[in-house]
Formats: sequence, C-alpha cells, structure tokens
Amino acid sequence: MTPTALIISTKNPPRGALETKINKTGIFKKTLVCESGAAAIAVLQKQSIDMIFWAFGSLNESTEWLDAIQINPAWTDLPLLIFTKEGEQEKRLRGLELGACDSVTFVTSTEELRARIRGHLKRSQQIIHLRARRAELSQMALSDPLTGLGNRASFDLRLGQEVSRSRRSGSTFALMLIDLDHFKWFNDCYGHQAGDTILKSVAKAIDATARDADVACRYGGEEFAIILTNSTSINAQKLAGRLHKALAELSQKLWQNDNAMTASIGLTCFDGSRLADSGELISEADSALYQAKHNGRNRTEIFEPIITEPPILRDFNLDHQVTPLHAM
Repeated sequence: MTPTALIISTKNPPRGALETKINKTGIFKKTLVCESGAAAIAVLQKQSIDMIFWAFGSLNESTEWLDAIQINPAWTDLPLLIFTKEGEQEKRLRGLELGACDSVTFVTSTEELRARIRGHLKRSQQIIHLRARRAELSQMALSDPLTGLGNRASFDLRLGQEVSRSRRSGSTFALMLIDLDHFKWFNDCYGHQAGDTILKSVAKAIDATARDADVACRYGGEEFAIILTNSTSINAQKLAGRLHKALAELSQKLWQNDNAMTASIGLTCFDGSRLADSGELISEADSALYQAKHNGRNRTEIFEPIITEPPILRDFNLDHQVTPLHAM
C-alpha cells in the first residue's frame, strides 16, 4: 500500500511545517497541499486520496466542503484528522462533531502521530473491504450462478421498478419471455452437462442481443426474460427477430445442422396509463409464449388485450338501439 495524503491548511499555521510533520511519519508516498476545503474537493475529483489532514484555523471557517465529502459514497469513508493548536479545546470538539475521526495538536510527537495514522488507515481499508464484499454478495444474490444473468429475484425487483418508473413518466416498456423449444429432449439426449453448456451459450446470445439498457435474466429452468426499457412493441419485435437469428447461428455452430436449437417468445407492452401490475404483465407474456408454442414454436407472439365494448342499451318497448352511455 502506498497511500496519498491531502493537507488542507491556510497560511496560519504554515502549510510547509504541517507537510513536513506528516512526511516525517514515513507513511505517505505522496502528499498534496491545498488552501481550502473547496480546493480539496477539486483534488478529490481528480485523484485517489487515502487520508485528509485539516489544520482547523478558525471557527468561522467554511465547512460546506465536509458535507460534500460525507454524502459522496466514494469519499465518505476517508479518514479525516484535524490539527489544532494546544489548548484549542473548542476547535477540537467542533472538528470531531463535524465528522473528523481524530484530533491531534501541532506538538504531537511523530511516533504518536504515526501510530494514529496507521490505525486510521487500517480501519479505512477494512471498511472499504467490507463494503466491496457486501456489494459482491449483493450481486451474487441477484445473479444466476450458471449463466451470469440476473436471477428470478433480480427480475422481480427490476420489473417492479420499471412498472413504477413507467407510471411516473408515462414511458413504455416491453416484457419478453423466452422458452427454449424441446430443451428436455436435448437434456435427456446429451446429458445435463451439455444442457448447462446450452443454457450458458443461449444466455450469452441473449445478453449480446439485448441493448445495454435492457435487463436480461434467467427466469427459471430453460426460460429467460428480457425487460426492454423505453421500448415500443415494434422495437421489441425487432429484438425478438434478432434473437431468433442469433439462436439459429448458435445452433449451427454447436451442431452443424444435426439439430436445431430454437425458442418460443412471448411479448407484452406496458405504459403508464395501464392499471396492470407486475404479476399481470408476466401472465400476459406467458400467455403469448403459450400461443407461440401452440402455433408451432420458433416464433414470437404478442399479447393483445381483449377490448370489451360497452353494452348497447335497448328500449324494450320500441325494440331499437339506444345511444350507448359513453357517447352521451
């Protein structure tokens, strides 16, 4: 580890003296110095810093830069150590209240300063490691271990988010369910390892075909799903066509025309004006998928909602049609 220090100090106390004191600890490979918190933010935006040292000059000094550090996920765990003059108890307490992890004076010995710095850097690295591990575990919890696509939990989460977003903005998105045709026969004929190879290859084809903004998931077994954000029915049909073509090319590569790996696809669309929820959208796409299977497989079907016409009222005495209520 070759850490970099950032010193924030006005001319009083002299920045050079503070820089010399920190460099004497022998911990930092590089030390940067700036005159204000605003200047420190500019430095943080350009390069990685491991620890900040702040010479607290005045109680009236602007501290808005500390808010910017604390709300930025990339900086919030940076250890901040304040320097005060001996006897400046009010400044020391104020610095700790503002979020400093420690406070020392300008007469603190090099040995003590070195020990404090090493302790804070160690804790900072532990926090960074724990956050990275937590993010990794979170990603694993939402990923399918075989294909690397999102899993069913990820799909349910993202679909709910997309429904909510569409209702807020009025945007349209599409849901695509993809089921591999005759996959059980492939599994029984070639074995489960070959079946896993097929699933991984199909997942790669789906991921490569989908747009960057789309959400591709393994829905379960040999079934996959794609949430096409900001997409119309026409765009979704075009993507389905590209996917059929990609699977045909994959089939040719794997079996050289001895067998054909195809898929049936069901599509449905949603915009903010609809009252359907996530479960209803899945049912719609599943219904379209069933229709694709029923109509011969290796095809895409689109769910078409049934539009119920308003009833026509009749005057039973005159036996003729009356203007429907919605037209009055």
